[in-house]
Amino acid sequence: MALQIYTPSYLANTVYHRHSLFPKPKFSIKSKKPTVDADPTPDPTSSSKKAVVPGQGFGSSPSPSSGSNKKKPKGKRERASIIRRSPVEKPAFLTKEEEAKAEEQGKNESAFLLAWLGLGGIILVQGIVLAASGFLPEEWDKFFVKYLYPSFTPTVILFLAGTVAYGVLKYLENEKLKDQK
Repeated sequence: MALQIYTPSYLANTVYHRHSLFPKPKFSIKSKKPTVDADPTPDPTSSSKKAVVPGQGFGSSPSPSSGSNKKKPKGKRERASIIRRSPVEKPAFLTKEEEAKAEEQGKNESAFLLAWLGLGGIILVQGIVLAASGFLPEEWDKFFVKYLYPSFTPTVILFLAGTVAYGVLKYLENEKLKDQK
């Protein structure tokens, strides 16, 4: 095989730069020897060769159920059968008493978390007020230092201790549920 590049004659003696003003060179590939596998005249009577449908691309094969001359519209596929499953339901092993107990526990837990959120808000406001007390008038600064500053550290310690206790309690409840299963 030989690769021949044809360039315009006015570019043959000059430096060629790729630019939109210059035409692109034309390539042609020529073979001097015929290949061994090439059969110039296919035998239409041979039944051992498969009929090739042009334009199907890689991985495509004509399915026996649909005609080989039929082409499916692009982007449309046959869908597999859809299997409907029943929706997930609550486990039936819970009794009415256990459901009522779980609902009451959920309400108590929500009230506790709401109170803890309020305590966190109080700590946030206390911290901002203590940080800004140096910029406030002298009387306000003395008031905050006398009453607010001594209560800030115990409030933060109470918040941290309660948060840790709540986390440990939920962890133990989760472990207890895993052991029951």
